[in-house]
Amino acid sequence: MQCKIVALKASFISPRLLSHWVAKRFRSLACFIVFIGTIFFLSAQPTTTPPKPLTKFERAQLQIGLEQRHFSCGFIDGREGKRTTRAIAAFQENQKLPITGTLDSNTKNLLHPLSDPFTYYTITESDLLQITPPLSTWIEKSQQKTLGYHSLWELIAERHHTAQRFIKELNPTVKEPKLGDQLLVPNLQGFLPLPKIDSIRISLSETSIQGIDATGLILCHFACSIAADKQKRPTGILTVKNFAPNPNYTFDPELFKGAALQEKITKKLIIPPGPNNPVGTAWIGLSLPGYGIHGTPIPEEISATQSHGCFRLCNWNAEKLLKMIRIGMTVSIQE
Repeated sequence: MQCKIVALKASFISPRLLSHWVAKRFRSLACFIVFIGTIFFLSAQPTTTPPKPLTKFERAQLQIGLEQRHFSCGFIDGREGKRTTRAIAAFQENQKLPITGTLDSNTKNLLHPLSDPFTYYTITESDLLQITPPLSTWIEKSQQKTLGYHSLWELIAERHHTAQRFIKELNPTVKEPKLGDQLLVPNLQGFLPLPKIDSIRISLSETSIQGIDATGLILCHFACSIAADKQKRPTGILTVKNFAPNPNYTFDPELFKGAALQEKITKKLIIPPGPNNPVGTAWIGLSLPGYGIHGTPIPEEISATQSHGCFRLCNWNAEKLLKMIRIGMTVSIQE
């Protein structure tokens, strides 16, 4: 009897209304199936966890790997910044990788340190003999035999191509180094041989000096400082005119009139060599009079501060470049 009633009710539904009811139900069902399918699809996808940011010591290991391959960010300090980004980009170009300046997996695999990244250094009596007190006047500096390191912190940092503050961070319990102390330092053993370059390229916008081969491939890269005054920044093609390891420096009262007036200096002074000489431990003279590539007494300021006109490098990088150049080598200076 119940079935008959249902059939009777159904017989009074118009065909048009019935087809509309069926289409609506099937449309809802289709949407429901698509929704469930989407949920299952998304849940089946692998979740991507963003890479953890590098710690200071991991960034230092990266910088050590760059330094050992002669793609130097200047000084090792475990910090992020343009110096490291530009060194990575130059290395990527050398390796024919996509040039991003970031540490992708391929770049990271190629930049592993060529030795244990850190080691211990023991302070010796020879180190103590290289410490000279800082002097404030040009006359005092001219009276010395050498302008040595001002402190053991400075000596240890320069020996290991790093910043003094980073050496202190590696050795937080050491208040002042002394004879026999062992300090944790970057391990720079395992350097690759110096490349044979055909020319030098200086980028003003990137504050970098690069050694280039005959095909234009970057073989080495060093962060540098350039002139503060844009009018003193040369561009175009120059050549290497002369060079000198561990040079002295001539103080000219005509060029430093303020200091000359203050100290009553009326003639040129010869400032002795040493790591705290105004041009550091290496000089490469260029064909434009008065211009050169040289070291610096304050490596931590490379790329951050600007010069009077010359191109400054950390002392260790100036010494490297000195070994790669020859008289007459082309130096291309680009914006």
